[in-house]
Amino acid sequence: MDVELRQLRVFLTVASELHFSRAARRLHVSQPALSQQIRSLEKNLGAALFDRTSRATELTPAGRVLLDAAPRVLFEAERAQSLVSQAANGAVGLLVVGSVGTALASITPRILRAMRASFPDLQLEVSQQDTAAQLVALADGRLDVGLVRAASPTAAVSVEHLVSEPLIVALPGDHPLCARTEVEPESLADEPFVLWPRPLGMAFFDILTAYCREHGFSPRIVAEGADIETQLGLVAAGLGVSLQPAYYANLRLPGVEFRPLSGDVPMIALQVAWRTSDRSPAVAHFVDTARALGT
Repeated sequence: MDVELRQLRVFLTVASELHFSRAARRLHVSQPALSQQIRSLEKNLGAALFDRTSRATELTPAGRVLLDAAPRVLFEAERAQSLVSQAANGAVGLLVVGSVGTALASITPRILRAMRASFPDLQLEVSQQDTAAQLVALADGRLDVGLVRAASPTAAVSVEHLVSEPLIVALPGDHPLCARTEVEPESLADEPFVLWPRPLGMAFFDILTAYCREHGFSPRIVAEGADIETQLGLVAAGLGVSLQPAYYANLRLPGVEFRPLSGDVPMIALQVAWRTSDRSPAVAHFVDTARALGT
């Protein structure tokens, strides 16, 4: 059986008019051409669809069955065509996104909202992961796109700058330095530090320690946390101070005070990362959206 969608549309027009001449006028074709389309459809289906007499045109039992089925067939065909077109344009499907906590506290929600507004049928699966894990997952194909911090591109992964904010100091709420509006980095020389483990973000860790050495000391690390909530919880408990990107001041956690650092301060970059070989339109849409919101 080789039924064309065009033939089904012709059939539905004739079935609604039950008059070949009127149906031909609606379709802007000649009556012989329309009759040929119906004969071809009947031949493909192996059944007569209309009883034609000199007085009237009526649907046969087979025609009534087709009248019930044809609209569903046409709807599903048009739906499939639309979905294929949307998939080709990156508007449907699943996009797996990673994000560092820094970005979740700042730019990630704005990117996700913009993507949802532009591509409501594209499913976004988002998980919080550190930069190192994201770079590995991107290279392995387990992530489609990532929002990372202070990362360097690799042969497999492209990285593009979005926004930067300065490093600030996180202090226990009752720390004497909270009385200052700005903290000199040298005043942190004798403080215990709570930091990220270096394997979770080597570039960021190295920025922090290099900044301390520039001001005459190496940080005395007494505790590490694999996520920002753990680190700031340790700060709130009085275990030490921490150096963090200014994005985290938005979290306003009880027991933690943030203060700017005096002098020249490192700027911590948030970046969008994706697999260099990936030609997915959905990934391209996400990167373009991130670029637009990062400028």
